Amino acid sequence: MQTPAGAQAPTAQPGQARRDGLKACLPVMIGYFPVAMTFGIAATAAGLTPLQAILVSALVYAGASQFLLLASIKAGTPWPWVVALCSLLNARHLLYGPLLSRFLPEALGGRLRTAFLLTDEVFATAWQRIEAVPADRRQPWLAALGLGAWATWVGGTAVGAYAGGGLEAGFPMLAEAMRFALPALFAALVAQSLRRGLWLPVGAALACAAAVTAAGHPTLAILAGAATGCLVHALRRAA
Repeated sequence: MQTPAGAQAPTAQPGQARRDGLKACLPVMIGYFPVAMTFGIAATAAGLTPLQAILVSALVYAGASQFLLLASIKAGTPWPWVVALCSLLNARHLLYGPLLSRFLPEALGGRLRTAFLLTDEVFATAWQRIEAVPADRRQPWLAALGLGAWATWVGGTAVGAYAGGGLEAGFPMLAEAMRFALPALFAALVAQSLRRGLWLPVGAALACAAAVTAAGHPTLAILAGAATGCLVHALRRAA
């Protein structure tokens, strides 16, 4: 049915955009839930109460940094060092913002909310799919994508904190499967987003990260690999 002359085409409904964002988030949710359960189990084993474990996931919401936090609690690491290490581990997010900046809300409050919900897997999904989303639907779509991942992470932590110990004891293989879920998810997202021109930057990032990890610096390897990939990609575009 054609739109009558002089009439405006109907604008996309935010509700539909949010539903589409949640659909795009389903693979992330499937990968997050078992890893969040693992964190809930580990947090209670480290001496946190279930409520404290849930609050860490809800307020910190940084998977690798949360496990680093638990290790620091066990080791008695001073808090300034914990903050510094977590900041270094999450410094890669400084590379995500500029790439997605044109899709973010104009208002500072909206940008901060989106930044809080941005994770590696949310970024990978958004970077792969957001250009196919109509311009007037991108902000609610991205918000739903981030909120779906965050809610799943918090919910998985709650299940792990309250019931995960019993599940792990009853099904020993469950622990190994849960630890593998998130790396497998991110590898799949990266593979789906690869195009011909990205093989060299991705290969350079993997090689750099592997070398730094082999040198005994796995945390630094994440940032070094990301920076190397971005640098190689920029050099290829400038050539």
